[in-house]
Amino acid sequence: MYLLRHHTNWLRAIVGVMYFLLFTVLLSSSLFVSKLHLQVGEPSPQLITAQWSKDIEDKVKYTQDQDAAAKAVQPVYKPDDDYLTMLTNDLGKAFVALHAAATTTGDESVRLNKLKQTQPFTVLPDGILTSLMKTSPDALSAVQKIGGDIILSNARNVNTGARTDVDVAPLRDRTQSDINQSALQDDAKVFFKAFVEQELTRPTLTVDEATTEKLRAAARALVKQDILPYKANQKIVGPGEIVDKEIYQVLDAYGMINSLNTWKAASGIALLVFLGIGIILAYLYQYKREILSLTNRSVLIGLTMILVLAMGRGVISLNLGGPDFNSLSGVLIPVAWATMTVAILVDVEVAFLVSVVLAFFVAVLVDPTFSTSFGLQTGLVALFGGFAGVYSVSRLSQRSDLARAGLFVSAMNVLVVSAIALTTGMRLMVWVVGLILGIVNGLASSFLTVGALHWFESGFRITSSVRLLELSNPNRPLLKRLLMEAPGTYHHSILVGNLAEAAAEAVHADATLVRVGSMYHDIGKLKRPYFFIENQFTQDNPHDKIAPTLSSLIITSHVKDGLELAKDNKLPQQIQDIIAQHHGDGLVSFFYHKALEENDEIPEEAFHYEGPKPQTKEAALVALADNVEAAVRSMKQPTPGRVEGFVRKIVKDKLNDGQLDQCDLTFQDLDRIAMAFVRVLTGIFHSRVEYPELPAIRENGNSVSAKKSLREINQEKGDISHDDQQAPVIDNS
Repeated sequence: MYLLRHHTNWLRAIVGVMYFLLFTVLLSSSLFVSKLHLQVGEPSPQLITAQWSKDIEDKVKYTQDQDAAAKAVQPVYKPDDDYLTMLTNDLGKAFVALHAAATTTGDESVRLNKLKQTQPFTVLPDGILTSLMKTSPDALSAVQKIGGDIILSNARNVNTGARTDVDVAPLRDRTQSDINQSALQDDAKVFFKAFVEQELTRPTLTVDEATTEKLRAAARALVKQDILPYKANQKIVGPGEIVDKEIYQVLDAYGMINSLNTWKAASGIALLVFLGIGIILAYLYQYKREILSLTNRSVLIGLTMILVLAMGRGVISLNLGGPDFNSLSGVLIPVAWATMTVAILVDVEVAFLVSVVLAFFVAVLVDPTFSTSFGLQTGLVALFGGFAGVYSVSRLSQRSDLARAGLFVSAMNVLVVSAIALTTGMRLMVWVVGLILGIVNGLASSFLTVGALHWFESGFRITSSVRLLELSNPNRPLLKRLLMEAPGTYHHSILVGNLAEAAAEAVHADATLVRVGSMYHDIGKLKRPYFFIENQFTQDNPHDKIAPTLSSLIITSHVKDGLELAKDNKLPQQIQDIIAQHHGDGLVSFFYHKALEENDEIPEEAFHYEGPKPQTKEAALVALADNVEAAVRSMKQPTPGRVEGFVRKIVKDKLNDGQLDQCDLTFQDLDRIAMAFVRVLTGIFHSRVEYPELPAIRENGNSVSAKKSLREINQEKGDISHDDQQAPVIDNS
């Protein structure tokens, strides 16, 4: 057993790695197959033509024209406030020193020497300095204002100021000329000209970057973009011809150029695939471990996802007549087919998770580099369509539900496509095409589900609700035989199905499986139908002529006979399990007690069913319903109170006998089951109104004197059965 489990784990690991590689190849194949690895200046390896008609914007020339327009814009200048502030401060320092020399008393030579320590007094003659020192403070302030205004007005003016180093000398000359023409005294003119010569040494204007950039942006905006018109099948570049910038941009516009590192991008996709598979496996391990333990279920999940992505690879390669229409091709990917298949054959909750992961994979498939919004849009359609598919088959009860599921998916696709169209401002014609593709997707998903369901069921040995519905058809060979050869057993099975189905709904079991399992649970009685009380329509009972041990053997053998018939008719394993387990290893008490009357030492083991005990809720429900229906049928006065008490006693006896030990029914479940049985049985064995006797009836003009009740007349017509004429129950069925 350990070696078998060990090899199974290795097999699962190999299958997981195989799926990982297949997913990665499918999602990243477009990076290697449909893209050209070309650079500007390289020769083309083949003749490349336009795939469809397209007006391509000449981005290369457009960029060049924009740059030229921006360069043509002259920069806007503004005063260099930092430098002009420094000039003002230096001028102020000079006049502070001059004020100090003029107002200080003492030796004149000392004051001159101290004044010469400040620029520009170091270069001025002593006579000029002496004259300046004799100027009154008020006059010095007026001189400072006049000279400073002349210097700053020339330096700050955007027309006269120095923009570059070349403009500094003309600025100095212009400023000194204005000083000469001013009303200043000669000594003041000499001072200011010396100050200008020494301090005005760099440009006084700087470029106004913000204003200049606005003007350049406006100039770029005025540039019109040239269009390169290409027709379908028009040559773009021939073999061996050099790919220049213009050709490169055309190839890139058609999506033929892969400018990324292909292997690097493929590695990223592989990581995303690993995360997607990991999320599914982690969910199964944490919440659905019973599914993870079934290799066929896990393989089926991966296979459906692979098939959908393979279809998607072919779908997105379709040419729908233009880039806008081609971007919608991903809407055709039938994700809902995979999610509906998983919901029907595996589990609804798992199918919702598969919808999320598969929608993400579809988005990567459509746009593996995430360079456009097409992948996101297609992923949204896949996500909501997948959810709609799962929801529409989550309570599948008849085959027509699959057809309605296709309509439901189509409606969801229409809504999502419309939402995308309204959000992105999609053209009306493109919108209409998207709606058509969404409807086709929904219908195709439904058709694929119906067509592939049988093959998935057969290949993976999984029984779906659709298969069970097919088996419940009364025209199935076994059911027709049961109706014709063992009509009592047939009607008993129908009643058992009604009881078990009501109980299954009460405890959230598989109601469809329970109903169909009930219809087939007693097919083994077809081998010897008249040995079972419900098929004995005469007073002769064959068990009266044989030994109790042989009777017990005949009764118990109907389980083994039923399994043989089920295998011959290829009934699903779940139905076979119900057939094998619906009596567990219980005792055929009637014949055992009859045998004890003849021999009190007879072993009890010869009167037990072979088992096994019910292993699932569904098998236990059929077993309980089987016993309850047969027992209640034998009651002479089945009032509601007596029926409920009898039902609870039977359930309790089964529990005490250990027949329910191996299924996962709780005490609360057993109470709900009993109440469900009582509701159904009360409807079947309801009390009837006793009709009064009728007056004399005339027939053909003659009076009938015999008084008959309406009940007696109906009995003569066969409208009322004689349940009280039944013989004792034999095998509790």
